[in-house]
Amino acid sequence: MKLGEITEKDINAPFDFYVYKTKETLEAEQTAAAAKVQPIYKVSENLKFNAQKNLDFVFQHFILNDGSDIQKTNRKLRQNGYELSIENIKFLMNDSRRIRIYNFLSENITKIFTIGIYSDSYRYQEIKISKSNRIVNYGLNRLYSLEEAKNKLVSWHTTQDEKLLIHELADIILIENIIIDQDMTEVEKGKAKEKVLLTLGKVQKNERIIGKNQKVTSIELLKLQSLLKTQKGHHPIKNNFQLILSSLGILLLSILILILFDYILVLFFPSNFSSIPRTIIILGSIIISIILTIFINNLLVIPSLIIPFSLSVLLIALVFNPHIGILFNFITLIFVSLFLNWSFTNPMILSLTTLGGIIAIKHMKKKQEFYPITIYLLISFFVVNTAVSLIKFESLTIYFWHLLWGVISCVISVVGLILLTPFVERKLNLATKQILLELLDFDNELLKKMATVAPGTYHHSIIVGNLAESAAEAIGANHLLARVGSYYHDIGKLENPQFFIENNPESSDLHDKMMATENAFLIKNHINDGLALARKHNLPKSVIEIIQQHHGVGQIKYFYNKAVETNLDFDEEQFHYSGPKPLTKEASIVMIADIVESTTKSLDDFSDKRIKKVLDDTIHNLINEGQLDESPLTLKELEKIKTYMLPILMGVYRKRLEYPEN
Repeated sequence: MKLGEITEKDINAPFDFYVYKTKETLEAEQTAAAAKVQPIYKVSENLKFNAQKNLDFVFQHFILNDGSDIQKTNRKLRQNGYELSIENIKFLMNDSRRIRIYNFLSENITKIFTIGIYSDSYRYQEIKISKSNRIVNYGLNRLYSLEEAKNKLVSWHTTQDEKLLIHELADIILIENIIIDQDMTEVEKGKAKEKVLLTLGKVQKNERIIGKNQKVTSIELLKLQSLLKTQKGHHPIKNNFQLILSSLGILLLSILILILFDYILVLFFPSNFSSIPRTIIILGSIIISIILTIFINNLLVIPSLIIPFSLSVLLIALVFNPHIGILFNFITLIFVSLFLNWSFTNPMILSLTTLGGIIAIKHMKKKQEFYPITIYLLISFFVVNTAVSLIKFESLTIYFWHLLWGVISCVISVVGLILLTPFVERKLNLATKQILLELLDFDNELLKKMATVAPGTYHHSIIVGNLAESAAEAIGANHLLARVGSYYHDIGKLENPQFFIENNPESSDLHDKMMATENAFLIKNHINDGLALARKHNLPKSVIEIIQQHHGVGQIKYFYNKAVETNLDFDEEQFHYSGPKPLTKEASIVMIADIVESTTKSLDDFSDKRIKKVLDDTIHNLINEGQLDESPLTLKELEKIKTYMLPILMGVYRKRLEYPEN
C-alpha cells in the first residue's frame, strides 16, 4: 500500500511484531546520540617525552655557547622559538645554578605530566580518561589545567628570585598532555548508536492496524512495512506433534552420521577401534561437543565462537591419530552446526582453526607439547577470523570482539585437553603418540634396568628397534609403536639375564646342567615374565601384544634337537612358544627384526650377499612355518621390509678397515 491510499478492508496483526523506524529516522537518532557522547581522553606519553626534550634543548644552548656570550645565546634561543629574559639567561650561565634548575624541572615536570594537564578550554566538570582499555571518570580537581600546572611548578620552588625563571621555562616546557583518544571515543559513539532502539513500539496479535475505507498515514504505512519485514523471517510456533517429528529427524540424522563414521573407522582404522572403551571415547567426545554447544548457546546465551570446539577433536587426534582427528573434525562440525540451528559460519571458523591444532599434533616430538598446539590454534584462528571478517565487511569493533571470543575458545580447549588427555590415555591403556614417546625416553625405569642388568639384550633391542622402525615407516605401519615394541619385546629376560647368551657368553655352561625341557621352559618363559613386567608398569595394550606375539608359536629348535639327541621323554608343545602368531603389522615386523638381528650377529661372514640371504631365509621360513598366517602383511610389503632392513644391518655388522697403529 502507498501513503494516502484508501484501504478496502480491515487489516489486523496476524501475530505480534515490532514497528521498525525508517532508515532516515534511525540514522538521525543515532547521529544525535553519538553527538551527545562526551569525548574520551588519554594521557599522552609522547607529549611528556617532548616536554623533556624541549627542556634538554633549551639547556643545550648554554652548554654549546660555553656560558660566555649572553647575546649570542639569546639570539639562538629566539631563533628556535624560546623566549627568556636577559636576566634569566644570565642567571643560567652559571653551571651550578643551571644544573640545579635543570634537576628541579626534570623531577617536577614528570610529576605534573603523570597527573595530567588538560586544556584550559575544557568545558565539563568531569573528564573521561582511557587507561588500559578502561574508561575512568576524573574530577577536574584531580588534574591540572595548563595554568594550574605552571603555577604549581613555580610554587614548588622555594627561592623567590628564581620563580620568574621557573615561570618562563614553564611557558616553554609545559603543554596539555591529556588529549582526545579518537579510537575509544568512536567506540563509545558506536555503543551509543547501538543503544538507539530500532523500533517505535509493538503491535499485538489481532490488534487493528488500519480500518476499512481509511486513508493510509505515515505511521500506519510504517506498521504495514514492519509487518511484511517480520513476516519474511517469521516462523510459527510448532505444536507438540511437529516437535516430535523434528526431534525424530535429528535422531535419524545423528544415527546415520554415527553409523557412517563407525563404518569408516572400522574400514580404514581397524586397529584403533577393536574395543568398546575406544568406541565410548568417540561417542563421549561427540556428546561433550553437543553439551558444550547447548550450554553456551542456549543456557548462557553467549556468542557461539566461545564454544571450545577444538577440545573433543584434538582429544581424539591425540588419543588415536591425527588422521582420525581430521575425520572427527568434520563430524563435530555437522553436530555443532545442527545444534546451532544449522548456523555454519562460526562452527566453520572453529573447525578450520582446529586443523591448525591437528597439524601441531602431527609434528609433536616430545611428550605433552601443548604450547605448539596453543600457538597453532591461535595463529589459525587469527588468519581464518581475519579472512571471514574481510569477506563480511565487519567493523573493527566486531572483528576484535570475535578475536577475543576465539582466543577464549582456544584457551579453554587446550586447558581441557591438558586435563583430560592423561586420564583418557591411562584409563584406556592406549598406545598414543605421547605415551610411546615417553616410553622411548632412556630414563624409563625398565630401559635403565635393562641397560644395567642385561646389557646384551638392551643392545639387541636397540638394533631391533632401528630395523623395525625403518621397515614400519616404509610400509605405512605405526613406526613409533614398532620401535617401542622392539625396545620392550625382551624385557622378560630381566628376570634371568644370565641364561641368555647375549648377556652371558658362558650361558651354555648353565644350560648344560639342566634338562632340555627345563631349558626350553626357561627360554619360553621370558614371554610370560615380560608380560608380567609390562602389566606391572602399565605398558599400552598394543606394546604388550608385541611382547606376547613376537615369537608366535615358533619352535625352540636348539633345545628340541637336544631333547631328541638325548632320547628325552617330552611333549612337543614344551618346545613351542605359546603364541599367538603375530596379528598386526607391527608385531610381525618386530618378529622378523628380532630373528634377523640375532641370526646376523652370529655370522662369520658379514658380506652384503650373506646378510641378504639371512633376510630372505628368515622370511621364507616364517611363511613356510605358518608364523605369518594371521599377519596383515602382504608379499609386496615383505619385500619392502627386506629392502629397508638390509642397509641398517650392513651398517651395524659390516667389517671396518683395520687402521695401522702408527
